[in-house]
Amino acid sequence: MSDNIFLDEAIKKQPGITQHFFDMVNNNDLSHAYLLNGNSGVGKKATAMSATMALFCKNKTNEKPCGECNECRRITEGQHPDVVFIQPDGQSIKVDQVRTLKAEFSKRGVEGRLKVFIIVAAEKMTDNAANSLLKFIEEPSGDVVSFLLSTNKNLILPTIISRTQVIDFPALSNHFFDTELSNIKVNPNDFNLLKSLTNSLETAINLMDDDWFDKAKLAVEKWFNYLYKKDYCAFTTIQIEIMPLIKDKDNKQNIINMMLQIWRDMLSIKYLNSPKDEIDFVDDFNNINHFVDNITSVKLISIIQIMLECNNKMAINLNFQNILESTTLKILSKLK
Repeated sequence: MSDNIFLDEAIKKQPGITQHFFDMVNNNDLSHAYLLNGNSGVGKKATAMSATMALFCKNKTNEKPCGECNECRRITEGQHPDVVFIQPDGQSIKVDQVRTLKAEFSKRGVEGRLKVFIIVAAEKMTDNAANSLLKFIEEPSGDVVSFLLSTNKNLILPTIISRTQVIDFPALSNHFFDTELSNIKVNPNDFNLLKSLTNSLETAINLMDDDWFDKAKLAVEKWFNYLYKKDYCAFTTIQIEIMPLIKDKDNKQNIINMMLQIWRDMLSIKYLNSPKDEIDFVDDFNNINHFVDNITSVKLISIIQIMLECNNKMAINLNFQNILESTTLKILSKLK
């Protein structure tokens, strides 16, 4: 491994895709535009940076960029005059940013013929920005390579997608992700639940911020255990324990997903005899296991269907507290 953070990350997280780019560069087979699509944290930017280094590196070893020469260092530090980055200005990439990019498209490289553009969070382009970019992807001026990075290609104009080579990045392997979670001091008992919510290290870190994940997990466990006892305190737990944790849409979705996963744990134990280390709510294994012994398959499946309906209600923007409270009452009625 080199001492280059982007090159090392790309090779560790996406060795196959990274090598594929190196091969295309060495065979002069690189296309003019790529859309790198996948969850945050899977190595899209690192791969784009590594491919860019391969294009400019003067000191390759085994046809791979060295990561340490002047060209590679300037690219890594964002100081290379022929490598241009665009990322959201606030919540979006605006048309003025793309106009600046278009002006750069029309110029020849400062130090050579080649120019590279890396557009981070391309799905956040406004419609005007996306339409403004489209022409330049359709008709590149000179030797230009563009990398568009996205976490959701479905939010990008189909006309842009059709003009790029789309590469979907796979999720990180469980082993690799477990190692990264260990590095940020996540409790091993929480690995499975976190991985059910995300396979992005960046998102996992955000979930852990201000102990949000721990508080949410505790609140959902408390809600579940009241249901286990057929106690209507499960209803009041929504307002007292869960609603104070809700700040945005992502919080809502993660709470719903946590609630759903604890019932899926029951399903796994009941039908697959899943051991403790294979469920999400490891710390609640004993209660979940006991609950399984006291609930019929019909009731369990019916409750999971009730939980799944929450996503449909979220999609039509019903009041979140009302969704959770009505869901809780329905579950209690099933448990009678």
